[in-house]
Amino acid sequence: MSLGNWLLGRLTKKLLPIIEQTYTVANTIDKSQKKSIKVSPFKTARGMSDELRIQKKYRPQYIADIDSLLRQFPIDTIILTENYDFICYGCPADNVKILADSLLITYSKEFGDELYQKKSEPLCLTSYYTSSLVELKNEIRTKNHWYAKPDKFGTDECLDGGHTLFTVFYPDGNLISMYMRCWLPKEDR
Repeated sequence: MSLGNWLLGRLTKKLLPIIEQTYTVANTIDKSQKKSIKVSPFKTARGMSDELRIQKKYRPQYIADIDSLLRQFPIDTIILTENYDFICYGCPADNVKILADSLLITYSKEFGDELYQKKSEPLCLTSYYTSSLVELKNEIRTKNHWYAKPDKFGTDECLDGGHTLFTVFYPDGNLISMYMRCWLPKEDR
């Protein structure tokens, strides 16, 4: 056996479980999100099929971070948000956030770009930009079924904004998603 074949065999043996785990996480996200749009009380959820299909092509850009955070924070819930522009049908998410503990990783892209730009920063508890994440994290701590009543947090009767899919990874391996058309700040509900 040549050194090249031996190295290839060793690399394959080490990388294959990681690749399989990544594929499993990506498919589980997809299934959970499809379920959330089927049960959503918002009429606009029904039109998200093309966006979910397209996002599967873009998700590999950040799925490794999700895998890494699941290992790094095994007893914390991890929140993934994928935000879609309301006026762009069949487009990928233009903004993706991943929250683990107090670390916020943001992936953003402009229309027409193929690659996301990544930025990591501590979570700001008072920012409007992250208020939905802070509120959802607090709601998860109460052990209420936050995902069962999305209309508690927002509406689809808004003229702007976008579509957001919230996906929560629990330490026990469960994963739950919720579709939201327009998240409303508490004071506006």
